Amino acid sequence: MLNGVRLIQELSPKSLDQLVSYGERCSVRIVAARLNQIGVPAVAFDSWDVGMLTDSQFGDAKLLPSSEEAIRNAFNNRIDPDVVAVVTGFIAQDPDGKITTLGRGGSDLSATAIGAACGVDEIQVWKDVDGILSADPRLVPDAIPVDDVSYDEASELAYFGAQVLHPIAMQPARKHDIPVRVKNSYNPSA
Repeated sequence: MLNGVRLIQELSPKSLDQLVSYGERCSVRIVAARLNQIGVPAVAFDSWDVGMLTDSQFGDAKLLPSSEEAIRNAFNNRIDPDVVAVVTGFIAQDPDGKITTLGRGGSDLSATAIGAACGVDEIQVWKDVDGILSADPRLVPDAIPVDDVSYDEASELAYFGAQVLHPIAMQPARKHDIPVRVKNSYNPSA
């Protein structure tokens, strides 16, 4: 694929979505393999294999309404509940089987779409900060975590530049009134 891009000196949004999908697709396989090595049964899935379908707006695709039921059916009927499903985030497929990316907040959208479809009690998104903070920690070193934020407040924070949660990513959780907890990958106990 890269040789083709080099030869024609062009990278369309459709080709870019295909290209950037490889990192995510490799990562879930590596994580699932490692979990299995340490005794945690796990299987890697591409998001489309668990029902995530989008429109064909490459680079900023939107989930199709049919995704919710398809995800629910996949987890209820095809995925072993005793196995950790390691699912790609940020990518999906359109109805023609072309790989799409979900744009800003796409990984979180993947998590909230799956969590909402499965009817979980809480959705966790893992970031590099200790939750939603009172200010940008790069600008305000003494920023502190805010204990509780409504969906409207989170949307307003995003509007004013907060990078931690994108409003579109929270829509599936909001629709089903499922809380979203922001956790820190580097400080899991925070």
